[in-house]
Amino acid sequence: MSTFRIPKFGSGRDALTLLLITPTRLIRADFEGRVDPALRQIWEARAPAGETLPLLAEAAFLLGAPRKCDVYVLCAGLSMQILSVPVGKVNGLEGEELSNALSFEAEAISGINPFDSALSSMAAGAAGADRMFWVSQMSLADLSQIQTSLEDKDAALRGVAHPGGLPRPLGNTSVGWQRVELWSDAVVAVDGTNGTAPRTNVFNGTPSRPLWQSQVDQFLGADPADRAMMIADSSLIQYATGPTVSLDEEAILKSWLRQWAVEVNGERVRVPLIRPAPKPMPDAHRWALAGALAVSAAVVCGSHYFFIQHQERRKHEELFRVELPGKILAQEKAGADRQQTDLERVNREMRDIHELRQFWKDTLDKEHRRHATLLSTLAMATPAEVAIVSIDEGGGEVRLSGLSLTPEVAGFATNMATALEPFGWRIEPPRRRALNLAADGGPWQLDWSLKSVLPLPLSRTNTAPGGTTVGIPAVVPGNVPAGPTGPVKAIAAGAAAVIGEVAAPAADVNP
Repeated sequence: MSTFRIPKFGSGRDALTLLLITPTRLIRADFEGRVDPALRQIWEARAPAGETLPLLAEAAFLLGAPRKCDVYVLCAGLSMQILSVPVGKVNGLEGEELSNALSFEAEAISGINPFDSALSSMAAGAAGADRMFWVSQMSLADLSQIQTSLEDKDAALRGVAHPGGLPRPLGNTSVGWQRVELWSDAVVAVDGTNGTAPRTNVFNGTPSRPLWQSQVDQFLGADPADRAMMIADSSLIQYATGPTVSLDEEAILKSWLRQWAVEVNGERVRVPLIRPAPKPMPDAHRWALAGALAVSAAVVCGSHYFFIQHQERRKHEELFRVELPGKILAQEKAGADRQQTDLERVNREMRDIHELRQFWKDTLDKEHRRHATLLSTLAMATPAEVAIVSIDEGGGEVRLSGLSLTPEVAGFATNMATALEPFGWRIEPPRRRALNLAADGGPWQLDWSLKSVLPLPLSRTNTAPGGTTVGIPAVVPGNVPAGPTGPVKAIAAGAAAVIGEVAAPAADVNP
């Protein structure tokens, strides 16, 4: 353990102690004075590996003699990050409510249970529709253990923070400044070009990651002229770029610790400092206060009881008189509501019946005219090189069969579709079969299919006034009348006879 001794600057008692905990060392720094804290003494020792934060804090404090003072713990292993949170999740939240909300958002990175979380946050600007927060987080149990341990040594824990992101320059400067800090668990960039409102960004992960340099340039700007580089210890020098200072240097360490003492003693701390809960009242005081309150409550409650008994009887009588007209009115209103509900149901049923009646009227009208339209359309749309051999209907479709001198009949399907689609038919592409009676493979037998696509009404179910369910059945394809297929077949037979006379010479051409 090494000790740096500094001459005393006054006779006032030591008011402040900083404990710095890193993966490699423990440091205790004692200060005196509040407005302009003066460094009195520094102790340093190697940090034991694998110990918990409460034990490391206790070991750092015991580097010197126990004393009555305020203690701030700066721990490099503390979870610290920049959180981006949608505005809607934190809008209007403050204090403990905001900390609770951010604890759930930070859990994904810190791994700390939100219900065992002590968190402090600072606003860090906005990005689009999100708000940014600079947060520090630790286990509530660890915070409580550190507080108890220091209280046993007549010291008071005032706060715990990550040592990265000190919003003050390390030297005297009257112009804007920037600093990049390399810690074992994060890279922290601080931009002090804005004077009294420095900006801070945290890039989590070890400095061995190459991405942090471009991220820092994007945050601070590409010009590093006023930028300082600080490393937590000499083991991180390999990742530094440009002129670098290290906390291994005694002068740098003293200056840095003093700036931290000034910051935590200020009226407004500009870092996320986790503060412990106020010390509870001693048991003896609590019992005395509880006894006095109990006696006072008994006297007040006794007097109040008798007064309330008298008032309650009077109010019951008055309440009965006042509520009677309201109860009668409520009964009348309930009856009127039931009648209104029955009327609305009947109106809905009437609308449903009218809609179904109109549907059937339109459907029957189309059904009466669809077959006549089919025959007239065939007469007009069939070209001279095509002869319709048969027309058949069944299974919800009409099948047309014809002979053609060419395999393609231009415009026939389009003309048929234009005329028949309003009547609920959709013509499918034809199936072709070459009869090979001529040199070019013709004639060809073409089979078309007209699919029925008539719209069907939705089934409706209503409840009659007596509670009986009234079903309005939907139409299924089998319920639609097939139409006058007899005349259609007769006309098709006549057409077949004519086609037979036309097709007979073709058989002589290619026997």
